[in-house]
Parts: sequence; structure tokens; C-alpha cells
Amino acid sequence: MGHAITTGIGLVIAVILFIWHRHFYDYQITRNHLTVTWLEIPIRRIRLADIESISKRRKRSAENWANTWRPRHRILVIRRKTGFFKHFIITPAYRYEFQNQLETAMERLNKPRSA
Repeated sequence: MGHAITTGIGLVIAVILFIWHRHFYDYQITRNHLTVTWLEIPIRRIRLADIESISKRRKRSAENWANTWRPRHRILVIRRKTGFFKHFIITPAYRYEFQNQLETAMERLNKPRSA
């Protein structure tokens, strides 16, 4: 009986950690990538050159990196040019500000360098 209780407690803790871990996702724009981090550890990157468009319309099949359970007014859908899942969902706290920063980084990347 003791082994069953220990296993049950371990299972409950695992489920709680699985649910709770997504609150530690964060999004950073680096020189060449949009990076999803978990506790400051990069876990997913998308090249800025691979981003086709950015919108707030949710798609059915998408790679979801939401960091909240109520993403209604925080969703940004990033459409990629390549990859199995073309749509990539993130939920930054201030989506329009983050979208502007991302578009600025993409323009800076695509701007031709002068000699």
C-alpha cells in the first residue's frame, strides 16, 4: 500500500509541474532569431529570415508556446516559410509592442548593408 501512495503522490507532483512549467516561458528577440526560453535557457529558436508574417489570428494546427492559461488578448501567430508546423503561437504580455519589436528586427536584418 505504501508504494501505491508514493507513486500517486509522485504522479500528482509530476502533473502539477507539467502544468506550472509553462509560466516560465519567455520570448526574446536576438540579432538573428526569435528565441523561446524557459528559466533563461533557450529551448526553441526561429530564424527571423524564416518569418513570413505576424498576426493575431489563431490557426488550428500550430506549435504552441503560450506562457499563460488565458491567452485571449495576448496571442501572436508567427507564420513561418519552412517547417512542419507553419504557425508558431506565442503570448507576450504586450503583444503589439512585441510585434513592433519583432518587425523592426526583421527589417534591420533585411536592410542591405552599405559598404
